[in-house]
Amino acid sequence: MIKQSIVLFTLAIVVAIVVPNYWTQAWTWNHLPELAQVKQLKQIQQQGLALKGWQTLNQRSIKIGGHSWSAQAMRSTFPTEAIMPEAEAALATPQTTTLLLLRPQTWIRDLPQVDWMDINGLQQWKTDSARSIEFRVTGSNGQSIPVKARFLRGWTKERTYAVMQWYAWSTGGSPSPTNWFWANQITQWKTEQPLAWIAVSVMQPITPLGNIETVRLPLETLAQQIQTALTETALQPSP
Repeated sequence: MIKQSIVLFTLAIVVAIVVPNYWTQAWTWNHLPELAQVKQLKQIQQQGLALKGWQTLNQRSIKIGGHSWSAQAMRSTFPTEAIMPEAEAALATPQTTTLLLLRPQTWIRDLPQVDWMDINGLQQWKTDSARSIEFRVTGSNGQSIPVKARFLRGWTKERTYAVMQWYAWSTGGSPSPTNWFWANQITQWKTEQPLAWIAVSVMQPITPLGNIETVRLPLETLAQQIQTALTETALQPSP
């Protein structure tokens, strides 16, 4: 009964919004505002992301599934033992290079869709051990920002990766485009401004068919750092 009431309530909201717009032809997508952060988003696409404690070995823009991504090879400048326990460090590939892929939204009609499938097609890997990781970061105004990421293993005959993926926006993050869609609707209703997003995929090499849990904690720490950096820079509106 409760579930039915929630469904009916949701439908009532949709009807209240859609029907008036239908008769007046005032559809939201017919009057789309410009992205306030477009300059910063394009800069991320072209130059990647600077992260404290990480050295960028190389960075370039590549095409994945018809979209432009920043591909950034990085190496931590912290000792391995400082970011993971010694026993876990012994199981990880020594002196590994972490790959950070970023696809920022660069125009208003660019929507998150099948980005994770595009990466699967590029890597030609098999995936397993998928589960969700949840964490929080603190925004510039002190608010707590909840993020959910998908954590999985991707492997080929040559390499195995621990992978963490999500869409980042200024007030949260999720691997699901649907979650961004509703957050965007709420933001536009409140501010009449769209909620810009950036697709994030972090790939950490591990031993062949190794356990991704051996690098979960350092990858989660890196994910928090990435979300924080994006929230404070590219996802902030231009002054």
